[in-house]
Amino acid sequence: ARLGVDQLAHEAFFTAQLGDIDEPTLPYGLDDVQGDGRDLDEAKQVLPEALSAGLRQQARRLGISAASLFHLAWARLLGAASGRSCVVFGTVLLGRLQGGEGSERALGMFINTLPLRVDLKAIGLVDAAKAVHQRLSGLLAHEHASLALAQRC
Repeated sequence: ARLGVDQLAHEAFFTAQLGDIDEPTLPYGLDDVQGDGRDLDEAKQVLPEALSAGLRQQARRLGISAASLFHLAWARLLGAASGRSCVVFGTVLLGRLQGGEGSERALGMFINTLPLRVDLKAIGLVDAAKAVHQRLSGLLAHEHASLALAQRC
């Protein structure tokens, strides 16, 4: 909010990212997401310490964040499950990274969810990881934009 990024800048950014997207990324064609959640299952898997360390090492070697690697892995899974080479999914931003001086004293969690587009067409793993990192980095300047605004674009 302190960066002075106005509504028009947010709209321009999200239109450039999402303007040619005309339908959501639906894994397995599942589009009934308005139910009561009764049929949902949740699974958790703790990564072995050696794998976690290896992922962090790879991220450092590539000059990106480990979060970028996980976003790419999720994008590839969604691509396979939806049959798409371009996927869009929500990512959670904390909102304090670009908050400026004094933001640590403000009340609230500053959590926001915004869409991330990942193009998977004929691109190598290293280039894809760097592209995801670049997209995530670009999203940070817009971490205070509303999800509704991004969805309209």
